[in-house]
Amino acid sequence: MALTGPDGTEPEWTEPVWTQADAEALQRADGELREVFGDGRRPLEVMRQNLDDMMIGQGLPTDVTVTEVSAGGVPALRVSAGVVDDSAAVVWLHGGGYVMGSAYGYRGVAAAISAASGHPVVVPDYRRAPEAPFPAAVEDAEAVMGWAAQNFGDRWVLAGDSAGGGLTMASLIRARENGGPLPAGAVLMSPLADFTASGDSFDTQAGTDTAISRRSVKSLAVAYLQGHDPRDPLASPVFGDLAGLPATLILVSEREVLLDDAKMLHDALRRGGSPSTLSVYSWVCHAWTMFTAYMPRAQRAAAEIGDFVRGVLR
Repeated sequence: MALTGPDGTEPEWTEPVWTQADAEALQRADGELREVFGDGRRPLEVMRQNLDDMMIGQGLPTDVTVTEVSAGGVPALRVSAGVVDDSAAVVWLHGGGYVMGSAYGYRGVAAAISAASGHPVVVPDYRRAPEAPFPAAVEDAEAVMGWAAQNFGDRWVLAGDSAGGGLTMASLIRARENGGPLPAGAVLMSPLADFTASGDSFDTQAGTDTAISRRSVKSLAVAYLQGHDPRDPLASPVFGDLAGLPATLILVSEREVLLDDAKMLHDALRRGGSPSTLSVYSWVCHAWTMFTAYMPRAQRAAAEIGDFVRGVLR
């Protein structure tokens, strides 16, 4: 795991010792992701159901409470693990390439982040493409951010994985431009932030990423953007001005094709004077917090996110 802090330095960090449990967990997660996506040509409804089934199949801890809420008119689930501090919250924008994923499927991820942070986690069911193309997801996220500010003041963190990570950054850009509320901090997990798929890692990591490829990103762009410019920063935040944004934690796997998306966002945040920490994990897959039920390094990532959330909320 490599860390780069807001000032570009690398704090002292000892890479967790690779264990047989890490290898077995990664093998299992890669296998589950292959089952979800296949060759990427499965019907969308099949992949939607496969993704939810994979995540629901991991179960939930017994101390988790899930309630339905309306977050600025957007249906959402509030997930809390054990006793939580309700004075603050994490809003988690789920992954799924803007076409898959659901709040119901992401209850396990939300439970892990709630347990690690000590606060409830709200997962909105933002509108998905192709039924609701760009900018529907950004508009829904904007509504949720307004709701979060009304309910928690400045004590909330905006976060997301994969497409939800890209949506998090796009939503921060939109809020800054429109004078809307900004969170205390942001977390981007394996962010999909460049629909032009320009990063070299789309080639160098093609053999190790079981979830995403250049072809799949271009296919998602067709479904989500439906002809809109893929270089629009609200679609591909790597092309945006990232000045004036809150402290951000970016986590990414060294094995995934979105590695350069994460690095480009981190560099752009630093150029703009926005605090950013980049954490690159080895021996994990894309968006590995989906597998906290059995993956040790997913549990470590959840703990890192929890530490970050508590830090920016102090």
